[in-house]
Amino acid sequence: SVKFIPWGPASIQVALARRSPYLPSESKVSGFMLANHTGVADMFAKILGQYDKIRRRNAFMDNYRREPMFSDNLDEFDSARETVQCLVDEYGACERRDYVDYE
Repeated sequence: SVKFIPWGPASIQVALARRSPYLPSESKVSGFMLANHTGVADMFAKILGQYDKIRRRNAFMDNYRREPMFSDNLDEFDSARETVQCLVDEYGACERRDYVDYE
């Protein structure tokens, strides 16, 4: 099911075109898009869970430690994880009724 943000009008974005400006195609319709942009938070949360498992076990980290950038520490990974967590939190906040105050 599609959940719409409560503070904005419910809408579905649809894009149809006879010919793609990017790819050659023989079909009459080149594209259809149903977008629920806050739904990507679930995908990012799943990726964070997978990353946490890998990081907890330090799996595959030896490959990165061989690189000069990561020879001292893996802080860059931790910083990137924090950035993605902030993104998940922001998408979660977008789905709340009080996200936008129109006063």
